[in-house]
Amino acid sequence: MTKKTISALAIIAGLSLAADAGTSALRNDAGDIVLANENARLVFDGGKNFLFKEFTMSSKNILPESGSTTHPWQLTYLGPDGENPLLKPVWGDYKGTEVTEYNGAPAVKATWNMVLKDTPQWPVTVTVALPDDAEMPSFHIDAALPEGWVITDLEFPRITLAQIPKGKAVLPIAYGCEYNLSREGQLQTRYPSVTGSMQMLMMHDPAGKSGTVFFAPRDKEGGNKVLRMKMEGDNVTFLQEVVANYDWTTNGKFSLPYGIEIGYNPAGWQATALKWYRPWALETEWAQNNVRDRKIAPWVENADMWLRPGDTDPATLDALRAALKYFGKGVGLHWYYWHNYPFDTHYPEYFPAKPGFRKMVAEAQSLGAYVTPYINGRLWDPATKSYKAENAKEASCRKADGTLYTEVYSSKVLNTVTCPASQIWQNKLHYLNKFILDSIGTNGVYMDQIGCAPAEPCYAGNHGHGKGGGSWWPAAYRKVLTDMRDNFYTPDQAMTTEENAEPYMDLFDMMLVVNSPHASYMRMVPLFPLIYSDRCVYSGFTYIPWKINDGSLCYLTMKSLLWGAQLGWVEPKLLMNDANKAEQLMLKNLTKFRKDNHNIFFGGRFMAEFTPEGDNPVFDVPNYQPTPMVMGAEWTDNKGKSYYIVTNMSNRDRTVTLPNGKVIKVGSYDAAKSRK
Repeated sequence: MTKKTISALAIIAGLSLAADAGTSALRNDAGDIVLANENARLVFDGGKNFLFKEFTMSSKNILPESGSTTHPWQLTYLGPDGENPLLKPVWGDYKGTEVTEYNGAPAVKATWNMVLKDTPQWPVTVTVALPDDAEMPSFHIDAALPEGWVITDLEFPRITLAQIPKGKAVLPIAYGCEYNLSREGQLQTRYPSVTGSMQMLMMHDPAGKSGTVFFAPRDKEGGNKVLRMKMEGDNVTFLQEVVANYDWTTNGKFSLPYGIEIGYNPAGWQATALKWYRPWALETEWAQNNVRDRKIAPWVENADMWLRPGDTDPATLDALRAALKYFGKGVGLHWYYWHNYPFDTHYPEYFPAKPGFRKMVAEAQSLGAYVTPYINGRLWDPATKSYKAENAKEASCRKADGTLYTEVYSSKVLNTVTCPASQIWQNKLHYLNKFILDSIGTNGVYMDQIGCAPAEPCYAGNHGHGKGGGSWWPAAYRKVLTDMRDNFYTPDQAMTTEENAEPYMDLFDMMLVVNSPHASYMRMVPLFPLIYSDRCVYSGFTYIPWKINDGSLCYLTMKSLLWGAQLGWVEPKLLMNDANKAEQLMLKNLTKFRKDNHNIFFGGRFMAEFTPEGDNPVFDVPNYQPTPMVMGAEWTDNKGKSYYIVTNMSNRDRTVTLPNGKVIKVGSYDAAKSRK
């Protein structure tokens, strides 16, 4: 660090240089080491014990009065003879904290020498960097190891913050979920999967007085990780758990290949996500392009509504014909149970299709629909003939002990998780997709679990990736999906998947979001639309209940439109029942509204949700939550013009007042818009 940088930092922080000029340390009068710029001030104890004493942003110290007293890291090692210790700072020799540089920026480094062979000579270093123009600090970890050793798992960083009184947590589960904080327990999100669609945690004050804490790994490769919030009385510990990749240890040194940023914003969670997550996300490979600039199948752009045929029986076909005639052309179909065996069994042996399915597809297409049949993009049934014949065990994802990841669903059948980097599985996905497109003549293929189920660490030595976790899993899917797109998918054929894990976002024409949790102890929030509404085409809201005329489907249709989703995803027999006329009407009205406003919903941006004032009674939606009959959202269209979108799920017209004071009338089971 140059004297100029040290001096500038000292002036900003209000510090005096240490008496021992050779140490290049910045200390205050108490001997603490301070890292500060005009946005943040971090204070570390300069003595013989590590203590993160202060973390102030916007004049608020977010640490407890006693500082963050939890251990800041823990590492699991693996030695050449099977040694497998989990080490924490307490089992090392603390060498102190010093001022240093990290990529040319001012930083503080703390070092612990660990005992791996005889003496404490294997340092673990934690570096906290704060460039002059940084809005928040970033945390990094490295470790030296003897020859033949690797790091297999880590928790880093582990930082205890003061819990915001009556605060709530916002987690990127599906669309986004808000939970109450408590005095004990934990919340977690597993990335990338439906329970971790993005890489962030937030703690905020719903009353708007105490701001928002933001915790986010800056991993542009999208590697696997678990983010946790552990409540402990008046405090909450934020931490990241990572299964390391063995390749992260090279030449006797382990480095986590990305930093983690933590900050405090006096504004609310939505403003914080827009300020600190979206700009970073737009620099990643998966979010660089607006949907209008992506190569999305044109029919998907225009598929404002989806249906979910559940079988190929005559009653399903009759209901599907009726639905397509009622809703008109352009409907997308996710077709389940078309294949030879019962659902969630005999994967990936789908052929032959059920008798007459090809004719059913052709008839649906003649009525203006587009068909994407279901397959599973991740599982292989070990009881199938193909598992043995094609040596599928060599494609299976392996645990560290060599056993297979084996999952069981409602079918009660065992399914092994395949490794997406395996050439055997990549060849199988190629074959399945091409055969379906060519032999059945569909408009695309729906590949379940890729955007939903978690990335598993794999320790197989023959899959072409480093052992353990890391970013190779999404990279492998990127390869196989891109290869299929380039080699045999036409521009009019679509790939879709279930759920919305961000590192797959640009690979799919559409992502179905339906595993959204909803319960009395939490509520769904529009975190994903806030970040990615102009980068991703998505449909759905939650799984459709079997009774829909109690207000639930009207609620789901209303929320789907407001959050930017394509509508529907209803089973035709259920939807077209004569008892569900109001639900049919609202779905038809809002589908037309969405179709008439593609300048907003395709390439525009969701900005905020609001509740209009006026004639707007609250209805307790069964299995969901009390909700005003009329809800609204602010959007900007693809040219930057701002609009209010308002929906009415009640059976009579409502007159309400928008946030700008304008009074607007919204028809029953309908939607309206107004310039902001």
